[in-house]
Amino acid sequence: MNGRSTPEITALSSIDALGTEAALVVPFFDGDDASTLQRLSGRDEGSLRALLERGAAPSKRYEMTLLYDVGAASTLLLGCGPREEMEPVLAMRLASAASRHLARRGFRRIGYLHRGFMEPRVWAQAVTQGALAGPYDPGLKKSRDLDSGHLDRIDLVTTADQGAVEAGARLGQIVGEATNLARDLVNLPANDLTPTTFAGRAREVAEEAGLRHEILDEGAMRDLGMGSFLGVSAGSDEPAKLIVLRYGSDDSPVRLALVGKGLTFDSGGLSLKTAEGMETMKGDMGGGAAVVAGMQAVARLAPTNIAVTGYVGATENMPSGKSMRPGDVLTAMNGKTIEVLNTDAEGRLVLADVLAYACRQGATHIVDFATLTGGAVVALGHAATLAAGEPQQWVQQVVEAASEGLERAWAMPLYEEYRRAMDSDVADIKNTGGRYGSALTATAFLRDFVDGPPWAHMDIAGTAWADKAAPYQSTGGTGAGVGTIAALVQRLAAGPGR
Repeated sequence: MNGRSTPEITALSSIDALGTEAALVVPFFDGDDASTLQRLSGRDEGSLRALLERGAAPSKRYEMTLLYDVGAASTLLLGCGPREEMEPVLAMRLASAASRHLARRGFRRIGYLHRGFMEPRVWAQAVTQGALAGPYDPGLKKSRDLDSGHLDRIDLVTTADQGAVEAGARLGQIVGEATNLARDLVNLPANDLTPTTFAGRAREVAEEAGLRHEILDEGAMRDLGMGSFLGVSAGSDEPAKLIVLRYGSDDSPVRLALVGKGLTFDSGGLSLKTAEGMETMKGDMGGGAAVVAGMQAVARLAPTNIAVTGYVGATENMPSGKSMRPGDVLTAMNGKTIEVLNTDAEGRLVLADVLAYACRQGATHIVDFATLTGGAVVALGHAATLAAGEPQQWVQQVVEAASEGLERAWAMPLYEEYRRAMDSDVADIKNTGGRYGSALTATAFLRDFVDGPPWAHMDIAGTAWADKAAPYQSTGGTGAGVGTIAALVQRLAAGPGR
């Protein structure tokens, strides 16, 4: 989409195969000594001992020491903390921190050494995803080459089963590249990524990946009775679009619907946000980005016995003389009436119609991804996606898929009290239930528009955007949701006996 280079990814059985232009990343755990490092890196034990004695070795997680060599691969000692705390998400983040550090210093080839702390396939997936994430540059509109920090090659150095390593690396590459696509979409400014251009970019992804696609305009949505969705778009000069991407046969036994909130800009409408609150609202389409990029990953994974359809409701929420007003009543395509008390609770109004449409299209399972509520951030911070829905067994399966996709999600309850908070005196339901439990009252609202299939709601408000840079990631869009989609599709394709 933006001309980024794709590195070659290979498995090597020995560090001797690394070229002199490469850097070898050596995990450095608490308690490692010079003899251990000498055995791993091939460097002189005396010089390593002197290094450790001078206190130059990493002393905590994410600290790094780069040792340059003449005529051999350089070595990056990567602080990993206690060995017993190593797990896949941490391994991914550490690999990302290393590639971010090295790419900035001009390295184009990086080798990662496997020290046996994780099953080879999982390790290869985590390291590959992390290596691809690290050099990512959010400066899409800067007047310079985005490839200035790219990698040409990633080598996975291990004596473990090469088949398992290659399988993990392939999955990591598919998910890593799709995640960076989602980050690109989220990081584009709202004057560049309008609903129309979002639909155009989704069409490009579909054509490149071999997906079937269709774009429904406002006329088609009006014919379908999507009054809730169109109520949100009414205030904008930019027409809304319903993006549909399809993989697999409609007669497949499992028909998974992925639904994404695609607010390309959210001003709050007449319930206007503060100026500060609008600064990152170009990213309010993070759920839609995850679905479009996730569908790219699905096409590349090419699972059988499953159909997957991505639905993205793309629109702006703007104030104007045509905007919906607090107190207005909208009618969704399933016939339910909605009292609008806050026009800034707009994402659920878009999702209401898109979820109802996915049900009408014959979905057997549904997952939606949305930057829906500040309540999700209050509940879980930026560490995990809030998951809820019905039945609880399905929600738990999606949460487990998130873990397999190297993302974090946490299941929350959906008690009847949350739905009662959405009762309206003048309509079937109102669009806000007050301050308390707001992430779950929003989920309860969505439940009224899902008729039949198991459904999970993933509120990525806290995970889709990074306000501050970390050793392992830049600011801006994170691509949250893509890993979950890839893992969930593989789970469902494998069948109940998985």
